[in-house]
Amino acid sequence: MKKWKKEILLNVPIEFAWPYFYGNIAKKKKIFPKVIDEAIVQQTESIVGTMIKQSYQNGSLTEEYEVTIKKYTNESNYKAFQESFVLNNRFKITTEYELESQSDKVTKFIYTSINKPKNPLLSVFQLFGSDEVIVNFMNKTKAAIESDFEQTQQEEV
Repeated sequence: MKKWKKEILLNVPIEFAWPYFYGNIAKKKKIFPKVIDEAIVQQTESIVGTMIKQSYQNGSLTEEYEVTIKKYTNESNYKAFQESFVLNNRFKITTEYELESQSDKVTKFIYTSINKPKNPLLSVFQLFGSDEVIVNFMNKTKAAIESDFEQTQQEEV
C-alpha cells in the first residue's frame, strides 16, 4: 500500500473551490481533464455510498470506473469528498479532497491518495513510486482554480 498526502493553499474562497471537486462536471474537467463524464448509478440520501460511473479518456481508450463515495462533508468552513474505485482490476484507489477555510479568501486544499494493490507482488513496485505526479496535480489544480477565480473577479468589475 502506498499513501500520499499533500496540502497547498488556494487563494480563493472555499465555496468557489468546492464545485471543482464535487457537483460540477464542467469545473471538475478543469482539474481532471481526462474525465469525460459522470453518471449516478445509485444515489443515497446521505451521499455516502452513492455510486457513480465515471468515463475517463486514457490516450485513445475510454475507460469506465464505478466510483463509490466513502466520505462527504459540506460545512461552511470544511468540505471533504472521498471516493474509492478499482483501477484496471489491479489497484484499489482511494482519494480524498479536503478543503479547509483559512479566511474568506484563502482555502487549504489537502489531497490524500491511497493505492492498495490487489496482488501483493505489485506492492514491491510501489516502493519506487515518487510523489511527483501528486505535486504536479496540486500545482495544476491551484493554477486552474485561481485563474478561474481571477477571471470571475474581473468579469464582476
